Amino acid sequence: MSEITIERVNASEGVKFKVIGRITAITEANFDKMLADALEEGFYNIVLNMQDVTLLTSVGIKIILKTFKNCLDAGGKFRIEDPSDVVKNVMGLSALQQMMVD
Repeated sequence: MSEITIERVNASEGVKFKVIGRITAITEANFDKMLADALEEGFYNIVLNMQDVTLLTSVGIKIILKTFKNCLDAGGKFRIEDPSDVVKNVMGLSALQQMMVD
């Protein structure tokens, strides 16, 4: 059973992912692949809806930071929309909340 579900919606201005579940060492490959695929397809404006994320570990933060940097380097934007309390706490502790959270 998967601990993460990722729903993807493409739009002309970019791509939006709704992430549901836990971002851990077990699920990070799926999370990383979805974001890397979007970048590879030329989507440099990425939104992550993280309202239903129940756990965000350091591997998830690493992937988020990598994607954030890749979007900015390509002239795009990256943001987190509707972060869950768990995501807010982790992002706040790592001082990333001000950079990425709407």
